[in-house]
Amino acid sequence: MNPTSPASVVYPELGAIISRVQSRFIRAAPPAEVFDPLLTDLLEFTGSEYGFIGEVLDDPDDGHRLLRILVLTDISWDDATRTLFDRHRQGEPMEFHNLETLFGAAIRDGVPVLANDPATDPRRGGLPPGHPPMNNFLGVPLFHGGDLVGVVGLANRDGGYDAGLVEFMQPLFASVAAIIGAVRLDKARREAERALRDSEERLRATFELAAVGIAHIAPQGRFLRVNKRLCDILGRDCDQLLGMWVHDVVFPDDLPAHVEQMQRLLDGEDTSYTMEKRYRHAAGGIVWASVTVALVRDAAGAPDYLIAVVEDITARRQTQAALLAAQAAERANAAKTEFLSRMSHELRTPLNAVLGFAQLLQMDGSHPLSEEQQAKLQHIEGAGAHLLAMINDVLDLSRIESGGMPLTAETVALRAAVQEALALVANAAGDAGVQMELDAPPAADSAAGQVRADHLRLRQVLVNLLSNAIKYNRPQGRVTVRWRATPGGGAVQLQVIDTGLGLTAEQQAHLFEPFNRLGAERSQIEGTGIGLVVTQRLVELMGGAITVESQPGVGSNFTVTLPSAGGASAPVPMEEAPPPPAAPAGGPRRTVLYAEDNPMNVELVREIMQLRADCRLLIARNGREALAMAERERPDLLLLDMHLGDMTGLDVMERLSRDPRLARIPAIALSADAMPAPIAAAERAGFKAYLTKPLDIAEFLRNLDEALGG
Repeated sequence: MNPTSPASVVYPELGAIISRVQSRFIRAAPPAEVFDPLLTDLLEFTGSEYGFIGEVLDDPDDGHRLLRILVLTDISWDDATRTLFDRHRQGEPMEFHNLETLFGAAIRDGVPVLANDPATDPRRGGLPPGHPPMNNFLGVPLFHGGDLVGVVGLANRDGGYDAGLVEFMQPLFASVAAIIGAVRLDKARREAERALRDSEERLRATFELAAVGIAHIAPQGRFLRVNKRLCDILGRDCDQLLGMWVHDVVFPDDLPAHVEQMQRLLDGEDTSYTMEKRYRHAAGGIVWASVTVALVRDAAGAPDYLIAVVEDITARRQTQAALLAAQAAERANAAKTEFLSRMSHELRTPLNAVLGFAQLLQMDGSHPLSEEQQAKLQHIEGAGAHLLAMINDVLDLSRIESGGMPLTAETVALRAAVQEALALVANAAGDAGVQMELDAPPAADSAAGQVRADHLRLRQVLVNLLSNAIKYNRPQGRVTVRWRATPGGGAVQLQVIDTGLGLTAEQQAHLFEPFNRLGAERSQIEGTGIGLVVTQRLVELMGGAITVESQPGVGSNFTVTLPSAGGASAPVPMEEAPPPPAAPAGGPRRTVLYAEDNPMNVELVREIMQLRADCRLLIARNGREALAMAERERPDLLLLDMHLGDMTGLDVMERLSRDPRLARIPAIALSADAMPAPIAAAERAGFKAYLTKPLDIAEFLRNLDEALGG
């Protein structure tokens, strides 16, 4: 360059500008303190009226470039622009996204823009109303490391701008570009450091605040770092654990599996593993945990440390164990129910013949028995009844314990219930020579007249207590039944008082234990040892309680307390079975079809049906035969055994229900299965009655007459 040219004259001044801006940047002055004086120097050096220095960025929304102003001459011309400029001076970014302008051309094309007649320049974008006039414009793109990092814009220089000026000022523009690039790098570094700090903070928070235990463990097994949750799981503080080894807290029985898995990690056979194992809690208990362990290796590939994530699953394990303490019980209960059902069926079937034919012999007026034969028959009936009572007691206890004993809360008149029970034990009392006494409350005691209970089960409770009072009484003894309302009238106490053998304190302590006869098994008195257990459970199911007071050699007083229903009740006569219908003279006979595969049961029913001369009995030996005979004979009544070999009684009923001509035939179920489930199934299937074997002939005939009469 010619030393006498104007440029050579001002070159020292340009060097001074470059030196000052670099000095301010080196002193780590804020960007505004670096670029504000620089813009002032540029305007003075070039003789320009106003200008800006801006940074070129990529728009994060659409990826297009934008210009963010770093410094700008104050050319505000109204309140809005003055507010905008003030906000910029306070740090609010001022950005230009529309690059269809003169400075935008420098960004788009990457070359200096010289516009000495902006009004006619096709690259112009126009000026907003009120903007100071722009006579000429210079826009210089700034590159650093090959990347466009910024733009310098100058306007209104006397004589305009030329390429020589741009070339002369390139050292300054390069310095400005380098500073913008350095600012960018410094900003990126600070953001990276902040992100690293944030990441470390998040990692620390994750480590410390995680809902699972986390530990860093040395390859040799020593704890290097633990979080609070792991300390809580193991019941130790952080300092304690950091002085321990993993094998110090693993349950001894689980230690071999732990060592094996750790060795597989260290040998490179696995990268991680998950297992459930036990830890020893500091308080002495056991903690079940699901543990996931991964190995971290160093740059050389050697084991560095292990990361263990420990989740406390003690509660889940306890729940699983309880579910398994419950599934096993359910299986055992199902097996017990199946056993009892089979036992009931297998024992009731022969009992049906024993007790059924015994009843027929007593009812046969055409062939009266001798006294000796009557006595022997009574032994047969007594033994059969005792066996049946044992079966019923066992089934009742099983139904109560499994929750299958249906009870209905109703208002029960106590006088009627007591009279029914006394009638049922009257023969036993007479045979034993025991006097029965009734001590009813006075008529004024209305609260004692009725209780809330299940009528059938209350009668069963009374029969059990009365039977025991008779069996364990002394010759010519006495049994008294009395009941009174409690003070306040909220409950009624029903007492069965005997003058029998009495009970010791030790016997009373074991009175309600199943199958414990308290030494009576060594006597001649028959019993099962579960009648009182059933009685107690039934009373409790009805919302009551049972207690006993007894003195050896004096007698016992059993007291049943039940909720009062209030109100007096008149005596209710016992229900009598309807008399058998007379055979119509010359009238049509009724047809009864009996399906049964057991010959002994068939013979029993055949004998019973001889007591009904107006009935014709047909026998089917299996289900298919029963269906065929029903279709052919159109019987008036079906007697169906529940187990017919080829199908069940329920199957037969289902087949009959498909035929409208047969669906309305009434049916009675006969079965040795006295469990609740088959009885309920028969009711749902539409059976009129469900009679269990051994048959009570009077009950059988009553149901027969009702079904045929209907």
